[in-house]
Amino acid sequence: MLGELLDQFTASVNFCIKKCLEHNITSRASLHHVAYSEWKSRFSLATHWFHSAGQVATQTLRSWRNLCRKGQADLNKPPVYETKTMRLELWSDKNSTGICKFQGNTVQIRVRKGEHLWLPLLVTKHHEQAYLRDWREGKLKVGEVTISLSKERANIFVPFKREVKSKHINGVCGVDINERSVDLTILKLKEPPKHVKIDVSKLPAIRHSSQLKRKSVQKKLDTPPQRPVQKQKLQEKYWRRESNRTNQILHTVSKQVAEIVEQEQVAVAFENIKGIRGSMRSMKSTNGKTLRKDIRRRLNQWPFHKLQFYVDYKAAQRGLPTVEVSNYHKSKNCPICSQYNRPNGHAYQCLRCGFEADRHLVASWNIAKDGASHVPADCWQMQRAADELVAQAKLPAEPEKIPKQQFATEF
Repeated sequence: MLGELLDQFTASVNFCIKKCLEHNITSRASLHHVAYSEWKSRFSLATHWFHSAGQVATQTLRSWRNLCRKGQADLNKPPVYETKTMRLELWSDKNSTGICKFQGNTVQIRVRKGEHLWLPLLVTKHHEQAYLRDWREGKLKVGEVTISLSKERANIFVPFKREVKSKHINGVCGVDINERSVDLTILKLKEPPKHVKIDVSKLPAIRHSSQLKRKSVQKKLDTPPQRPVQKQKLQEKYWRRESNRTNQILHTVSKQVAEIVEQEQVAVAFENIKGIRGSMRSMKSTNGKTLRKDIRRRLNQWPFHKLQFYVDYKAAQRGLPTVEVSNYHKSKNCPICSQYNRPNGHAYQCLRCGFEADRHLVASWNIAKDGASHVPADCWQMQRAADELVAQAKLPAEPEKIPKQQFATEF
């Protein structure tokens, strides 16, 4: 039954995409006006399935058009929805147009009039303590439910929403995410800057070790007699193991950052490095040639956005604002006198004022300075004065370092 619903939902989304392109439609309301009657004659589902399929179709087309404007997609090749996944609107007393209803330990899906599908959930003690108890008390709300089908069972994703009151802040924390470290600079009024360096060098080590194992498996099983099924299973095993260990370290590091900013009561400022993977083709090495294959692979596997996402939502859970700033010259401009200097490797020295520091700390310092002017004014406890957040002096001491043993994971 669930497999048939997934197939019909996929077909409904592709039908809506086709109708949107034929009539040049961008909204779900216009799609309902021109295509609902034909959809109803082709699919024996409740009307509310058309709303969910239309929403997925319009969002897919919106993303495709944005990629076409950036030159990353072909305008002559419209998208096709092939994912066996359903994203269903929530059915509640306030929204009668939804399809599914969350019951705590089950999910009720409205198929058609008088016919429903009940999917039992595997509820653990962690789910009960972290989500369901607060949901029953009205502290959490449920969003759109996503359902996919695997070989053995259905995967049901139920998002919970919590309303968090924004806190007043005393300063800004600049976060510079690098391959082997996460550098923080905390700026407050009338206080010297505080620097924290978190070592995450275990991440590239895990990626490199997993890459060597997959290469060894491919070399052994591609020689006669070839064993493609066994090779695929082993490759998936090592990909899954690498992903789990990487996510465990990212969650640990992001929790450390969230606890630091909560203790200091500061906003979080990130560097916008979106598109760095796409710019690797034009990046040059020191000898003027294009980057080597191993360097390109290393940068492609760098999970900077995932770590930023983890820190973002964990800071939001604590009521602290997050902002993004430009990445222009963040590790090259002096945070004291704003003089432009090229760093020599990891060492940075200002030729005007003589300031010396690690270039990653310089970047986090400049991110914090720039982020102070982007934080909403109603979040500040005192009068906003971004320029006064920087102490006009050199670093008073070495930055605090969090040892990597806290985040080490056996491979």
